[in-house]
Amino acid sequence: MPHQHTDEISSRLRQLPGQLLLALLNGTAILVIAAALLALAATAKVTHLAENVAATMTDAALSRVDVKPRRVIAKTDNLASEIQSLRVALQEEKAERHAELGPAIRQMKEKLAGLERAIQNLSDARSRLVDEAAARLWLSLGEALQDFGSCKLDAAQQ
Repeated sequence: MPHQHTDEISSRLRQLPGQLLLALLNGTAILVIAAALLALAATAKVTHLAENVAATMTDAALSRVDVKPRRVIAKTDNLASEIQSLRVALQEEKAERHAELGPAIRQMKEKLAGLERAIQNLSDARSRLVDEAAARLWLSLGEALQDFGSCKLDAAQQ
């Protein structure tokens, strides 16, 4: 009888490495799934943060140029609808009607020129913002270095 009990224990011991390997594999799979879920959540948070920063910087740049974001969006939407209506009118009208569309085309060109000026102002504002941020950074760095130098000078005098 003791011989049968020993065979059962040795059989279980032989199965133990395979079961241990299977348990490790299952644990690793669970950790990989958890890491993937955390990575997805982190990516969503970073994307949301980037959208917020972009919206804030856009609003700041527009307000610095004295352009109201809602007004620019409204003008852009209005311009898009006018372009669409002009395209439809051009498709529907025959060659003799194109002369009537001349004022609409001139008006569209004027609006496009205004939009190009607004875009140029935005580009200039961005450059000014970057220059101002760099200047302030260098000023604060210079002040910090001066403070550090005066601390060393004070310590040497004592």
